[in-house]
Amino acid sequence: MLDVRPLLKILRRWGAACAACRMGATAVEFAIIAPVFLAMTLGVVEVGRALWIKATMQHAVEQTTRYFMVNNSDCTDDLPTCITTLQTYATTRFAESGMDTASFSVTAAETTISSTVYMGITASYSFTPIIEIVEFPDVTLSALARVPYNP
Repeated sequence: MLDVRPLLKILRRWGAACAACRMGATAVEFAIIAPVFLAMTLGVVEVGRALWIKATMQHAVEQTTRYFMVNNSDCTDDLPTCITTLQTYATTRFAESGMDTASFSVTAAETTISSTVYMGITASYSFTPIIEIVEFPDVTLSALARVPYNP
């Protein structure tokens, strides 16, 4: 009969040596944590980019309403031309920040609220993420500014 005790003794020593060895533990931990950290970091970058675009849009429509307040006498005679001018002005203000105006749209319209006439400038932007590690839906960002005036 074959004695397997020396073989078991060798296997126990080898198993104990492998269990005590910590080489490679850091690499395994990094492989588990790195994708989560990378996804969170890139998500923060995309959210920051969306907020930057939203702030740029809001600034553009506010600048357009300020332009309208100064030049509203031009709008009393020809409202369609005035609205086209305001849309062009808002698009120009948005483009000055280095943004692509292909996904940017502006509407200008008169609205009446509680017998006060307002000129409202509304902008919208179809935001698509640059880095798509995680599926992120397209979001439409919008900005609005209104100013009262007497037509």
